[in-house]
Amino acid sequence: MPKFKHLIILRRMMLWLNFFAILFNATLFTYTTDYVIKTGQSYQLLTSLKHIPDSPQAIFWQSSISFLILASLMFIHHHNHHFNHNSELNNLILLAELLLAIVVFISLRMTYNGVFLLIFVDFIISNRNQYNFHDYLIWILVAISLLLILLVTDYSIISHLLTLPDLTTYLSFLPAQIGSTLIFWKNFISTFNLTFFILILIYFAIFQLNQENDIQNKLKLASKANDELKNYAALSEHIAQDRERKRIARDLHDSVGHVLTGIDAGIDASLVLIDIDHAATKKQLGKIQVAVKQGIKDVRKALNRIRPGALKNYTLAESLRKMLQEYAELSQIKINFNYHWGTTDFEKTTENVIFRIIEESITNSLRHGHADEITINCTILEQHRYQLLIKDNGSGTPKIKPGYGITQMKERVAIINGKISFDGSNGFVTKVEIPMEGEIND
Repeated sequence: MPKFKHLIILRRMMLWLNFFAILFNATLFTYTTDYVIKTGQSYQLLTSLKHIPDSPQAIFWQSSISFLILASLMFIHHHNHHFNHNSELNNLILLAELLLAIVVFISLRMTYNGVFLLIFVDFIISNRNQYNFHDYLIWILVAISLLLILLVTDYSIISHLLTLPDLTTYLSFLPAQIGSTLIFWKNFISTFNLTFFILILIYFAIFQLNQENDIQNKLKLASKANDELKNYAALSEHIAQDRERKRIARDLHDSVGHVLTGIDAGIDASLVLIDIDHAATKKQLGKIQVAVKQGIKDVRKALNRIRPGALKNYTLAESLRKMLQEYAELSQIKINFNYHWGTTDFEKTTENVIFRIIEESITNSLRHGHADEITINCTILEQHRYQLLIKDNGSGTPKIKPGYGITQMKERVAIINGKISFDGSNGFVTKVEIPMEGEIND
C-alpha cells in the first residue's frame, strides 16, 4: 500500500532532479561560451544571436542561488507542522514558492520550465487533506494555471514574444557529436522530469484512493461498533426493566398482598359473626375498612415510586415541555409541541401513561425512524375524549411489527381505558384517545 512517506521521498528525488537540470542548463551557457572564446568564434556567435548574450557566470549563479532558496523554503515548509495546520499561511508559502520558481525560470533565461512541475507536486502534497468544495475549486484553478504556465513558458512559444538567448544556437558551435549529445541529455532531463511528475501524480492518486478506502473501512467498523453498543444498550434496558418489574412485584406482594389477605380473612370472620353478633360484625368491618385504606395508600406509594421524576414537581404540561426541551437540546431534533388541554387535572396514572408514551415515541422516532422533526398535538375531541397525536418525518414503515416499546404503550393505554393506533405510511404517527371519564381530582 502506498505510504505518505514514500510520496515525500519521491518529491525529494524530483527536487534533486530539478537541481541537476538547472545546474546542467546553466553549465551549458558557461561551457559553450568558454569553447566559443577559445576557438575564436565569438563574432560568429554574436551575429547568430538575436540578443546580446548575458554573462554565463551571472546565469549560473543567479539560477543556482535562487533555486537553493526555493529548495530551502520547501524544506522548511514540510518540516514545520505549523504551516500544515494553518491553511492561509500554507497558501502564502506556496505562493512564495511559485514566485521563486518564476525567478529561477527567468534566471535561467527561460530555457527550462520543469521547475513549475515541482511546485505543483509541492502543492498537491501540502493540500492532500483538503476535501471541501471550495478547495476542489482551488485544485482545478491551480491545475489549469499550471497547464497555462507550461504552455506559455515553453521556449519555442516565448521566444517569438521575447528576445532571448537561444541555447541551441550556443550548442551549434560545438563539435557535432558533442553538441548532439548535450542536446540529447538536455531533452532527456526535461522528459524524465515530466515522466517523474506523471508517476508522482499516479502514486498520489493511488495513495488518496487507499486513504479513502481506509476511512470507509473505519466508518464501517465504527458503524458495527455503534450497532453493537445499541444492542448492548437495548439488552441493558431490558434487564433494568425486568429488575424494575421484580421490585414492583415484591412491593405489591409485601404491601397489597398482605392487606388483601387480611381483608379476605376479615370478610370471612364477618360472614360468621353477622348472624350472631351485629356489634362484633360492625367492629370487624371497621377493621377491614382501615385495612382497605392502608392498602390504597400502599398502592399509591408503589405507583409514585415508578412515576417519572419530571412529574413530581411540575404540572403535566410543564413536565412535558421540560422533557421535550432536553430531548431537543441533546439530539438536535426539532419538536413542535401544541398543548390544548388547558388546566385539566389528570389522575396520576393517566399522567404517567401520557408522559411515557410521548417519551417512548420520541425515542422510537430517533432510533428507528431517524427523524429530525416531531410534532406533538394534545387536543380535545368533540366526543368528550382527549387526543394525543404524535407525528414524525422519519422513514416510517409500511408494515408495523409490534416490539417491546409498542406493546408497552398498548398495555399502558389499556390501563386507562384508552385507545391507541399507529400508522407508518408517511413518517410515523401515534394516535391516542383517552376518555374524559378517566380524569379525577387527585
